[in-house]
Amino acid sequence: MENKLSSPLSVLKGAGPRRCALLEKLGLRTVQDLLWFFPRRYEDHRDIRKISELVPGASSVVFASVMSCEARSLAGGGRRMIRCRLSDGSGELEALWFNRKGLEHILKEAVPVLLCGIPTLRSGTFEMTEPDFEIVKGDWRESSFLGIIPVYPSTEGLPKRWFRETALAAVREYSPLLEDILPPSLIEKNRLLPLSEAVRQMHAPDAPESWKEARRRVVYEELFTLQLSLAAAREKNSRGSAPPTQKGALFAAMLERLPFTLTESQKKVIDELISEGAKGQPLARLIQGDVGCGKTAVAAALAAAVCDGGAQCAILAPTEVLAEQLREQMKKYLPLTEAECALLKASLPARERRSVLKGLEDGSVKIVAGTQALLSEGISFRRLGALIIDEQQRFGVRQRARLLQKEESPHLIMMSATPIPRTMALTLYGDLDISLIEGCPSGRPPVETRIIGGEQLEKLLRFIAEETLSGGRVYWICPRVEEDGPSCLPAAVKRFQWLRKKLPPVRTALIHGQMESGEKEAAISAFRDGKASILVGTTVLEVGVDVPEATVIVIEAPERYGLSQLHQLRGRIGRGKRRGVCLLLSRQPEDAERLKIFAATNDGFEIARSDLELRGAGELAGTAQHGSARFKAADLRRDWRLAELAAKEAREFLAAEGLAALHPSLREKIDKEEQTTIS
Repeated sequence: MENKLSSPLSVLKGAGPRRCALLEKLGLRTVQDLLWFFPRRYEDHRDIRKISELVPGASSVVFASVMSCEARSLAGGGRRMIRCRLSDGSGELEALWFNRKGLEHILKEAVPVLLCGIPTLRSGTFEMTEPDFEIVKGDWRESSFLGIIPVYPSTEGLPKRWFRETALAAVREYSPLLEDILPPSLIEKNRLLPLSEAVRQMHAPDAPESWKEARRRVVYEELFTLQLSLAAAREKNSRGSAPPTQKGALFAAMLERLPFTLTESQKKVIDELISEGAKGQPLARLIQGDVGCGKTAVAAALAAAVCDGGAQCAILAPTEVLAEQLREQMKKYLPLTEAECALLKASLPARERRSVLKGLEDGSVKIVAGTQALLSEGISFRRLGALIIDEQQRFGVRQRARLLQKEESPHLIMMSATPIPRTMALTLYGDLDISLIEGCPSGRPPVETRIIGGEQLEKLLRFIAEETLSGGRVYWICPRVEEDGPSCLPAAVKRFQWLRKKLPPVRTALIHGQMESGEKEAAISAFRDGKASILVGTTVLEVGVDVPEATVIVIEAPERYGLSQLHQLRGRIGRGKRRGVCLLLSRQPEDAERLKIFAATNDGFEIARSDLELRGAGELAGTAQHGSARFKAADLRRDWRLAELAAKEAREFLAAEGLAALHPSLREKIDKEEQTTIS
């Protein structure tokens, strides 16, 4: 049975070497891969009508024969229209397509066709614009074009109809071989479909209700597997040992040097970390908090306590720019020399790099900041006591577990860059304890958020000019780096040039993901040091950039971002004593209600909850095929309730039965879990 599911896709009809190579681009190599490659969406082709029975505005399927088909160029140049006249004996229908090269040579007279589209009535004749269609071969009633039609992710050169028919044929033949690996008690308790039936319904649902039940079955298995892995990792971590933390001279000096007073919540989390760390068992903890809550100060306190305990601390950031910033903040908070508080990055000169590596090995470097490259082979610490990871969603469960698999494990602290509702945090990070920093340091006025339209650009320019003249600094965020065809989305490069032309006295810098790291650092430094008053960029600025003098952020096309991402961007301002203003420059009035929800609150956790609710579960919405390498169907943003259930039941099962009681194939899935990112 397993061998058949592991068969290469070349066993399928029509899957020759060329098509198999194209299928491999989609990550499909075996029959098993294809069974778990679910449609990204579905089209409802169940309402079959005669042409005379069509209702304007109601999507319908008709079976008809081509009477005539012609192509002509439209006025204005460039565009071509295909007009096809069809009949089924009860009436006539016109179908229109635009810029479909060669279609008139395919839809020849008398060719039988199935069409699905939304009819309109024009001058007494029904018309469909850009309908889906399929040329019929054989009995049209048996066509795979009818029913609820799966639409799969595809790749250029792979015929969509062939792929659909091949996938459905493979499901019919091979899905009965799929074996249920979940504990039978949980299948019965949760009234889950057999896996073979669930996979069949995922590809070819009989009805929307059938699809929902099938998806619930597949999603539960994915989430239960994840939660077993988290629970097992948590149990394994608790058995290790770690360098103890203590409040010594460096910790005391840090408290004296802080330029602000710690909040009660910060103090509580710091005490929690250090007292737990003093027991000599490795911490595995997620630090949760809203934007600007002071997570970096908490990280500095833990780093000081680790160093006071005789060990070293490594701080990881997602980018070199943020690693550099974290290092500067550590130097600001802790009385350490340049050599004792080091930065390790790819662009470091060879001599400096050798010096840092030597310091890590002999222990003279007490704290080092860098990117994930700090974990690469060839980098040796004398005694690594703690690993603090900023923007934690870049690290998957296996990566977290691997960091702790040493004779003496470092404490592992993940800092959340995005507020996550507590129920979802427990689901995502079941292998970690959670500490919550509530509120923000005193003295920060709330950020004001306004929604403006494109007609207010000139007024906006005057406001920015006044703001920069009074010492403020401005972020300007665009969704694209450069203009991309007909999308008309604002582009950072063009906006940068426009601002320099419109506000020539104001120094403007540019930053985006396609720039070299040195160029990015130069742009950030110019903005931080006041040499540039406006920084135009993309969402590369979303996380971690801390410039207290920044008072205004303009976000163009805010409808392109989720509410939580908008909150992260807004969090770049209002970090000093002056008030902050967030301006959402929107050209889509239909998005106004969603943006009003965002503008009404500065509470990141409330925004995260709203974000989850607005995304919704959807109807026949397809699967998370490209969102996460881990999941084929689950989406943690829409399935968090099911994830909570899976987490509870995984922990209970592991405590009562242990991993040994699991089906061998499920144990193997947990053991071989890939290094994937949950986000």
